[in-house]
Amino acid sequence: MREQQGSGEAAGRRGGAVRSLLGVERRLAEGGAEGAAGVPSGKQAAGAGAGGAEEERKAVVRVVAADMPPALQRRAFRCARDELAAMPHYPRRLEPKRLALALKKEFDTAYGPAWHCIVGTSFGSYVTHARGGFLYFSVDKVYILLFRTAVEPSPH
Repeated sequence: MREQQGSGEAAGRRGGAVRSLLGVERRLAEGGAEGAAGVPSGKQAAGAGAGGAEEERKAVVRVVAADMPPALQRRAFRCARDELAAMPHYPRRLEPKRLALALKKEFDTAYGPAWHCIVGTSFGSYVTHARGGFLYFSVDKVYILLFRTAVEPSPH
């Protein structure tokens, strides 16, 4: 088990400095290069072009801290983007419980039980996680903490 600490609000204010000091910021779009990933979110840009042409807004995905294989990270990003795009009032109104439930169900189904998810724009955390089962990232201004704990059978 490993312990990680995260804070959505603090990461927003000084995230760039923290990420560059820790060396954990990466571009994890489909290719896996360094930096932040601009990925389609399915939402229309606020200033759509003239003539009724709709532009697709790019959601910015940033990894704050990770102890998770890249394939699992990409699955989390895809699930989060899809769920945010399906929210009728996003970005004006975020439904954090809906997003957290979707990510938890996706990972419990695909990789076994004991996944936990915290979603919000401002929160603090200090968690213990199983090795290879921790991801703290943001999609635009929404911070997502996804982690797995070890499940041990209870002695009877």
